[in-house]
Amino acid sequence: FLDAYDCIRRGWYPAVLRSLALAARALPEPQPRELLQQLCAQVCAPSTAPSGLWEAFVTCHMCHLVLLQVQGGARPHLGQLLAVRGLFSGSLLALNRLQVDHVRALSQVLFLTPHLPAFFLRHRLRSHVLEIRHLDRALLHLGPGQLSEEELRAACYLRGLNSTHLGQAECRAWLEQWLRLSCELQASEASLLAHSMVLLSLNYSQP
Repeated sequence: FLDAYDCIRRGWYPAVLRSLALAARALPEPQPRELLQQLCAQVCAPSTAPSGLWEAFVTCHMCHLVLLQVQGGARPHLGQLLAVRGLFSGSLLALNRLQVDHVRALSQVLFLTPHLPAFFLRHRLRSHVLEIRHLDRALLHLGPGQLSEEELRAACYLRGLNSTHLGQAECRAWLEQWLRLSCELQASEASLLAHSMVLLSLNYSQP
């Protein structure tokens, strides 16, 4: 069942990245906008993207110029995500300012029903992401090395990674990267953490 649910979750990646790209176009500052567009392009290359994802993303004209220069299948580094963190707290990418369709797509990635009014959608999404962030801090304090293999795989799956076909070392490396990001972010940057469920998992050791 984990594979089936992950397939459903990944089916919403095109909508998330399309919405992210469109929101990036509306940002007024050119340098942060370009950083975010490069980040989107990096994870959305045609060689590894799920069916429909490349076609959805390439409709964004400004990002198309970046896509032509980016080779496929890369994963963003922690530094790249932290470089755009400010865009996800006080701009159009903050959770309370995302378009409703964008919030619905993110909700589906987190296995939350999208069939609620916009205010409740945003509130519940933020609460869910902050709960994961709270668990991350507790897990970092405990030490991810203390987790059993089953607990390790469950922790990765909760945060967006389909761990069923990965080795234990791959799961641990991914979770450690996630924890470093999560514990660096403030509560006001919860939107970046939600998007990172897609950005960090999309091209990670496809089965």
